Formats: sequence, C-alpha cells, structure tokens
Amino acid sequence: MRRLHPAIFLLSCMLAVGTAYADDFSDGVSYYEQGDFASALDSFKAAAAKGNADAQFNLGLMFLNGEGVPQDYKQALNWFEQSASKGNVRAQVNIGRMYAKGKGMLSNHGIAASWFKKAADQGYADAQYSLGILYVTGTGVGRDYNKARALFQQAANQNNASAQYQLGLLYQKGRGVAVNLVEAYKWLSLAGDYEDSEVFRKYIAAKMSKEEVAEAQALAQDWKPEKAAE
Repeated sequence: MRRLHPAIFLLSCMLAVGTAYADDFSDGVSYYEQGDFASALDSFKAAAAKGNADAQFNLGLMFLNGEGVPQDYKQALNWFEQSASKGNVRAQVNIGRMYAKGKGMLSNHGIAASWFKKAADQGYADAQYSLGILYVTGTGVGRDYNKARALFQQAANQNNASAQYQLGLLYQKGRGVAVNLVEAYKWLSLAGDYEDSEVFRKYIAAKMSKEEVAEAQALAQDWKPEKAAE
C-alpha cells in the first residue's frame, strides 16, 4: 500500500447479483449491465421496497457513484444502512469506508472500525483487511499489531492479496509475530504483483539462504485458500 493509511480505502463498485426477489432485482441487474441506469434504478427501488438487501446495496452504489442519479452521499448511506441492517457485509464495509474517507460526513475512523468489525465477524475478507489496517496505523482504534496480524491472517487465508501483502510485511518486520523471512517471502509470493510485493520479495531473498528461498517458494506453491465468506 501507499502508505498504510485508511484514507486511501477505495469504495467498492461491485454490483450485487443475487437471485432473491428475482423479477425486479434481476431486471435491475440486467438493465444495469446494459447501461440503462434509469430503468435499473426503478427496478432496484421496487425490489428494495420489498426488503431485498442486495437491491438496497446496489441503490447505495448508484447514489454513491452518481449512476443514473446525481451523486448523493446521504442517499447512498441511507440505502447502505438499510442493507447493512439485514447483515449485508458489503454494505457494512462501504459504510465503514464512507466514514473512513469522510464521504458525506466528517471522517470518523472509530465508527468506521465498528462497521468493519460487523462484517469482519461474519468472515468477510475485505472487512478483516480494512480493520487490520486500522490496527496497524492506530487510527480509530489503539495500535495493536497482534490484532492486525490475526485479521490479516483470516483474510489472507481467503486469498485476499492485500492481506497477504500486509501479512508478509508483518513477518518481515516482526510486528505482532516473530520475524520469519520464510513466512514473509511465502505470503509476499502469494500476494503476486500486489503493490510492491516483488520489491520486498527481492529485498527479503537477499537476506535468505537458497534453501530458505526454496522452502518459501514450496510453501507458497502448496498453499490452498479457504472458502471465502459469502
């Protein structure tokens, strides 16, 4: 990351494509994919009125991004909150990110952390990663590398490249865990080309024996992700 501050969190733009309330909701997805945002908005509103959390989430995204409507953070937050109240983890994360970035309100990382935790507790990797960053930086919560490492580990196990990268850095620096260059190299390898993973791999490899590098590469090769949370 450039440089581990939650203010750089990117707001999610992935449309929910569930199957519940198939008529209005599916119509909305179809219209959206065709670029007919006005019709998508009407269909999602119809589904949202029936309590469809995915439709409420999608409406939040459309108001957040100004798709088919003027950008309106207040409306976006309203729809995300309705969806989040039904346990929608993506809505919970987006609320957290809105508070972290101060989208439509004053930035409040304490509130952001509480929303990330709601989704993280449901096993959602993006939330685990985002909450972990707050613990690394000590923003909105007390700095706690042990909690950050545990959260990054949970997200990394689900093949979240951002968390794998951060976990590798913690193993390299010995924060929240003993220094372990083999583990650091393994997780930075699994992170692929995320951010400057390659730079750190080369830096760490220069401090390792050939046998240690081979071990780390074998561990990365044999690694299997856990099933991601829905």
